[in-house]
Amino acid sequence: MLKVLIADDEELVRQLLKRLVDWESLGLEVIGEASNGFEAFDLLVEYTPDIAIVDIRMPGFDGLTLVKKTRELNINAKFILVSGYKQFEYAHEALTLGIQDYLLKPIRKEELTQTLIRVRDRILSANESQAAHEKLQSLSEK
Repeated sequence: MLKVLIADDEELVRQLLKRLVDWESLGLEVIGEASNGFEAFDLLVEYTPDIAIVDIRMPGFDGLTLVKKTRELNINAKFILVSGYKQFEYAHEALTLGIQDYLLKPIRKEELTQTLIRVRDRILSANESQAAHEKLQSLSEK
């Protein structure tokens, strides 16, 4: 199971995100929630989730700062940013940081599910490629 962190300053949004998706059927598990950027950062460091669904504007570190700080520590979580704002500047900066997707509120079940499937498949494919590379490398060392 891949690990997922949900970070949003609105309790109702966090609860909605948890209920919108059949996490288990996607091979995903929500391992934590954060109500601000500081909590989210601590959970990212402690649990190193595979996927982080993060509100772009929340107290503490905002979503973009959270991504930058996480990248500085080489934590390779894949980020899905959530926003109630359609401002191009946010989306543009998010893309330059390598964000997997940018979802606008209100979040729709189908859009979130498809995004999670896409991100999950990228992670699994990268993991398979890494394992194959390591196997080839160990064989060539023998």
